[in-house]
Amino acid sequence: CFFQEKCQISWEPQDYFHGTSYNLRSRPCTPSNKQGKPGVVGLDNIGNSCYFNAVMQCLCSTMPFVEDLLSQETSRELAKYCGIVQVFIELLEQMWQGSSTSCSPVQVMSALPSIFPQFDSYTQQDAQELLLHLLDALHEDLKKVHQNLSSANTNQSRSSKTESTIVSDLFEGQLSYLTSFLHCGHEARNSQTFTILSLPIPNGNKKCSIQDCLSLFFEETVLTGAEQTYCSDCGLRREATVQTYLNKPPEILILHLKRFGCKGRRQVKLSANVSFSMELDITPFLSSSVRSWSSYHLYAVVVSDQTTECNKLHH
Repeated sequence: CFFQEKCQISWEPQDYFHGTSYNLRSRPCTPSNKQGKPGVVGLDNIGNSCYFNAVMQCLCSTMPFVEDLLSQETSRELAKYCGIVQVFIELLEQMWQGSSTSCSPVQVMSALPSIFPQFDSYTQQDAQELLLHLLDALHEDLKKVHQNLSSANTNQSRSSKTESTIVSDLFEGQLSYLTSFLHCGHEARNSQTFTILSLPIPNGNKKCSIQDCLSLFFEETVLTGAEQTYCSDCGLRREATVQTYLNKPPEILILHLKRFGCKGRRQVKLSANVSFSMELDITPFLSSSVRSWSSYHLYAVVVSDQTTECNKLHH
């Protein structure tokens, strides 16, 4: 298989603990394991599972996510439900409440191929792809549980709340696009939800910052030639500019660096050293409709290449 070198970076807002539905300071702390050391249970390597373990360590250090899935209410809901989410929660329990120094992720890894066949082997896989698929599977499982509970409760009408889960509440953001047609001045707006932002790396740079990558992602682009887009006002394909904004910042922001680009017809590895600090300011990229937002705080990183994958956690 072909593996791209990637950097997976996750931030959570600094003001996360204030005024949200997942206020950890107003809730009891996650129970520690029997040794009194919460979150110190590691993951066994069960054969090229480094990429999986690294992603799991990041997810399992996302405290609002852990708190919700290990809550008694969630446990009761999932008691009779089989799926990815059930074995995922069992692994969370071993990592946060187990008495051993390490545990095996084999049950979750074995459950994934039933939904995503590409993971049906003990070979190195792409960390970003795994994270996207895992979050999607957890979201779909939790939606089914919520829908079943809603249907069983005759006093509760079916609502959009059954479509949202802890996954979408925490990780889902929204981008908005403003398309301005150069010929007639017509403007069109649309939006797109995302879980992970894949950022380009500036070409020809040996060094750059994560802010440089964000600026490149959000810079205005011009659609000309074959890239011209349809104008509903003119009824023809026209040249246009597209400006991207962050319309709804997620609670947990995950950024992925695209380490491969094209040089002519060749695919080349971009080896630029991308620096980042513990704080991230996204204010320049917000749409005008978004109220003031504080910076994000870095708490987890996944660095992967063709042979190794490691995880660094910041507490």
